[in-house]
Amino acid sequence: MTFCGLRVGLAEGLEVMGLSPKVVELSSISAGYARQEVLSSIDFSLAEGECCAILGENGAGKTTLFKVIMGLLIPWSGCVRILGRELDTAGARGWARRQIGYVPQARSDGRLPIQVHDAVLLGRWGTSFAGLRRPSSSDRQLVIETLELLGLGELALSDCRELSGGQKQRVAIARALVRKPQLLLLDEPTTYLDVAARDNLPELLSTIRRELGLSVLVISHDAKSLGKVIDRAVVLQDGTLYSAQV
Repeated sequence: MTFCGLRVGLAEGLEVMGLSPKVVELSSISAGYARQEVLSSIDFSLAEGECCAILGENGAGKTTLFKVIMGLLIPWSGCVRILGRELDTAGARGWARRQIGYVPQARSDGRLPIQVHDAVLLGRWGTSFAGLRRPSSSDRQLVIETLELLGLGELALSDCRELSGGQKQRVAIARALVRKPQLLLLDEPTTYLDVAARDNLPELLSTIRRELGLSVLVISHDAKSLGKVIDRAVVLQDGTLYSAQV
């Protein structure tokens, strides 16, 4: 079978030998909406520190797979484990979301003025501050360090509305990273980027992996552009995962 010029094979036993523990473990997952099945008997695991690309046509179910991993969609059957914990209760699913940094495909630039620093600080909401509890000095220091890591230090006081597409994408990634997640999920991160920003994305992901040691799952329609940073790729087609050679 081929997908976008890639050779693919059935992704059974996708575990990478010698890489443990597992950050994500999906066993016999079937899921969908109403009576429409989107995922069928999915088996998949992601090792600690690994970066994997998930490929597939529009509507193949890639975002649905992310929803299952984040505990936002309860599968019809099968077992989901994040960092070894089974997501079998509402409490477990809420806990899992706190371990995950998520950068969605859709992006709203907004019309209200907000500085880059404050936009990233919002990523700490619900982790260390919420309601009447205000951000701490350590929260703000973490924001500064994350902005420096992503090359945004000089833009900390800039209005987000004035940023380029690539800079806005880095702000979105920084907002996910300040949660101090153990797993980073990126949904089509190149969608709104110009050519230069797209070309710089692999280097950015390499920096994140090297400095933070995160496990990364990235939904992409262009695995070739990520070939230097991903360890492997899988294709989601007809509700089933297949392995791919990039």
